[in-house]
Amino acid sequence: MDEKLLNNSLTRRSMLGSVGTLVLSGTGLYFTEILAASELKQSTSNLFDSNALEDSSRIKIHMPEYAYDGGRVPFSIEVESRMTETDYVSHVHVFSESNPFPRVASFHFTPHSGRAFARTRIRLSTSQHVIVVAEMHNGNTLTARKWIEVTINGCKED
Repeated sequence: MDEKLLNNSLTRRSMLGSVGTLVLSGTGLYFTEILAASELKQSTSNLFDSNALEDSSRIKIHMPEYAYDGGRVPFSIEVESRMTETDYVSHVHVFSESNPFPRVASFHFTPHSGRAFARTRIRLSTSQHVIVVAEMHNGNTLTARKWIEVTINGCKED
């Protein structure tokens, strides 16, 4: 009889442990999203200063105006720069306004890169602006944004 009681209590404990794990993992995902949003605000506050609010003609964003599937949108950026030791682009950051995690990509460049150019595919959840911030070696920032219409959500979970 004591053995039967022991087996029942272990089953209840296992069930409670499983439920607790599910609750905590869901809470973990929620807090991960909150931490990512706060990290983005903190990093963008450092990148965006009063000089960087206007779009720069030195940044060229290449992506379609319309994307049927937001899960694989062709994307490339190019920043006009001499790429010398005294004038070069050090970082380029790509953000999306409406994605669950807005930081899409970051690229690092040196004068040895030759040019500030990157090509990839990005995921977008909905129609939105894609924002590019280029950090120059001297601390100045350049920004540009481009609107894209997205038909199918590329950030959905299966």
